[in-house]
Amino acid sequence: MNDMTFLFEPFAPLVELSRDMNRALAGNGAVVRSFVPAADVIVTQDEVTVTMDVPGLKVDDLSIELQGDTLTVRGERPFPYAGGEDDGRTLKRLERGFGAFARVLRVPSGLDADAITASMADGVLTLHIPMPEARKPRRIEISSSGAQPALEQGTTDAEQEREPAGAAA
Repeated sequence: MNDMTFLFEPFAPLVELSRDMNRALAGNGAVVRSFVPAADVIVTQDEVTVTMDVPGLKVDDLSIELQGDTLTVRGERPFPYAGGEDDGRTLKRLERGFGAFARVLRVPSGLDADAITASMADGVLTLHIPMPEARKPRRIEISSSGAQPALEQGTTDAEQEREPAGAAA
């Protein structure tokens, strides 16, 4: 399903750039990146699976909301070095990202929010989103207009030709 995309997808280079630019100073000039969890979207005929890396977060740290055709995952990865210089530490290099985030994904319309399942293990959030019935491909049977009527069981073509029309058995 090609229309299942991240709202950001056309702007992926800008998202990466914003990860680098969205920084704040944390004591002694050290730079802190914002946290934007990486996500994979896998689409099959039956479901969409979203796998998102959220290291260090617990289930209670995340919220997932479906509104119309927009699925939003929100959370916050808190800054673990509160105090910085005040407690005698100097923050020289910080490569991990911290802070509040919201990942927004566009999904097929008509999804049932109650049918979405979410699980988390080892810092990986997995969402299973069943496709709506209207979006699943359906096989259409073709019938022939010149189809032969079904033969009664136990009779052959030769026997049917010998019976007079309208004769009762």
